[in-house]
Amino acid sequence: GVWGGGVTVSMRLGYRAAVCVSEEEKNEEGDTEGDGGTNLDYREREGKYPGDARVSLLYAGSEESKRDDEDDNMNSKQSKSRPPVALVHNLSKEYVLHSLKTSPLVQRYKLDNNNKNATTKNVRLISLAHNPETQIAAYLISNATTQTTPEKNKGKDAALLSREAREYMKKSLTSAFVGYEQAVRKGFIDGYGVCSNGLSLPEGHDMAMSWRDVLECAVDAFVEVKGGDIRPQEKQENHDQQYQRSSLKVIRLPGNILETRGLDVSKEICSFFGSCHEDDDNANEPSSPPSEEGLHSITDDPDDYHAKQRRKLRKSRNILPKSIQVHVTRPLTAYPFGGTGIESNSSPGLSDNSGLSAPPLYLKKNNSDVDDNVTNKDGGGSSIDATHPIRILDYRIESGPLGREPTMAWTNHHYASHGLRPSSYQPILNAVLSHFDAESILEASRTRELTVEERETLDGCKLLRDMIHDLDASLDDMRSFAAYEEYLMNVAVPLIYGSFEGLDEESAGMLQLFFRAHGMAVRMVVARWTRELLLGGWKRRVGVDEKGRADTGDREKDGGAAVDDAVTKDKDQEKKIAKIWKAYGFGDYRGGYDIPEDFTLQDFALRQILEEEAVRGVVVGCSSPEHALEAMRAADASGVDNGNKKK
Repeated sequence: GVWGGGVTVSMRLGYRAAVCVSEEEKNEEGDTEGDGGTNLDYREREGKYPGDARVSLLYAGSEESKRDDEDDNMNSKQSKSRPPVALVHNLSKEYVLHSLKTSPLVQRYKLDNNNKNATTKNVRLISLAHNPETQIAAYLISNATTQTTPEKNKGKDAALLSREAREYMKKSLTSAFVGYEQAVRKGFIDGYGVCSNGLSLPEGHDMAMSWRDVLECAVDAFVEVKGGDIRPQEKQENHDQQYQRSSLKVIRLPGNILETRGLDVSKEICSFFGSCHEDDDNANEPSSPPSEEGLHSITDDPDDYHAKQRRKLRKSRNILPKSIQVHVTRPLTAYPFGGTGIESNSSPGLSDNSGLSAPPLYLKKNNSDVDDNVTNKDGGGSSIDATHPIRILDYRIESGPLGREPTMAWTNHHYASHGLRPSSYQPILNAVLSHFDAESILEASRTRELTVEERETLDGCKLLRDMIHDLDASLDDMRSFAAYEEYLMNVAVPLIYGSFEGLDEESAGMLQLFFRAHGMAVRMVVARWTRELLLGGWKRRVGVDEKGRADTGDREKDGGAAVDDAVTKDKDQEKKIAKIWKAYGFGDYRGGYDIPEDFTLQDFALRQILEEEAVRGVVVGCSSPEHALEAMRAADASGVDNGNKKK
């Protein structure tokens, strides 16, 4: 648990699917609460709650319902067209309270905690306002089109519009926090927080949020709920003591060993409170003094927004919680350009794919020199974008020498034992190319005219061989396994089906064998390129441990000195990596990470984040039990616990 014993469960609120229904349609139905008429739930219609902001359209609607034979007796109301369904974002207190009241999780939580036979409170429930920065985008979209200012004023008005959008977001977030404070009083939840991508974005980005804005909204919400009756900091010996301070508990933001701004923000929050874990039930480390920001300075502009906000927060320390738990999300997924995946002054989207058999441009080198020789080979950086981020992962592949039954191994372990290619890749490649060489048809063409079917087969074999050659030639340039899979689905598979009316069992088996081997080879290349990007100029001799000592034969008997030159730094390589970091928008190059070869990338990345003193928890997406076990092993190996550090 985050706060001592027991289990802490978090839930996010903000997005919902809502039916798009016009006022005219609602009047026609004569039903505004979804109790009759059609089967639409009007409580979840778009516009039901103040501040509804449409994010996207999930379902465009249909002109008329499709009936089965058994539906012939449907009445006229039930057979009407189905309305569109939108993805809507909302942070109003009305929506927060409605969502919590109707949540099965909250109902279960209340049932368990109202059990009079329970001696301890085993579950804590925390609700998080999800991506408040979406309200910034909603305001900008709805108001930008109304700006009809002269050219000379456009820059000024854009800055003003941005400030107005942030104030609109803060108003929405304060409303959500008011709902949360009321929910804490009603016993729905133990506390609340924020889960925001915007907290890790660069300050100049339109969707960027400040953690100080979160604290200010929490102060305003607490004062609104308390009606100005702020209790002193002294301990109260009554049942209202839990409401003495704001119930803000958690700030959750993205961060990883490439996107490091989130880690910097967590340190700023920790410094502000002077403690990263004072709310832990079993914390025994002394607290550091809180930061002195907000003190009056003669150099401050009294009208400066940031200076006024800092002064306000300083005066509100008796309202704010004693500390905040900072949790890091997507620790193994790094988006370039501050988490946006999009370079400044450019539009999102993938490179155009103009060829049939060639891999798309975002899988290949884009004539940029910033990615040359990252792995001592040419490679393309354009595969990393908003759709295809960097995955800080090693993969499991089939490994082992030829002629033996393969075993599953991590890509880093395979590289140490067998090199960059899977052992079976080249023999399988040769066999598949040989299978589709259409040699018998070519020989027949020398003595007679080919039939239509033979010519089509010959053309199909040529297309397949060209595709396989291109995939092999571009192998060392691949940077994203997701982009590779996208190419297979959108180009390779349609090409195969379009080239042949049908494939015999042997040919289909050969293609499956190739894509299986090639997929493993892609995983090897992508994982190795990612490791080189993280290493910077660091180079560790294979067979050397994290302390620079050889695993066998090179240690002194007393376990003393490290092997000379076991770990070195390539200055030329470091300069090239620094250019790549800059080109991807990961900020200033920080020297790389000395990653032991026997550590998987995910294990190393999780340990690095867990060892950050300001980070109190890491949220890892686990799609299988094995992933969950890996994450727990990384947590166990990260220097826990002594009652102070996170699990």
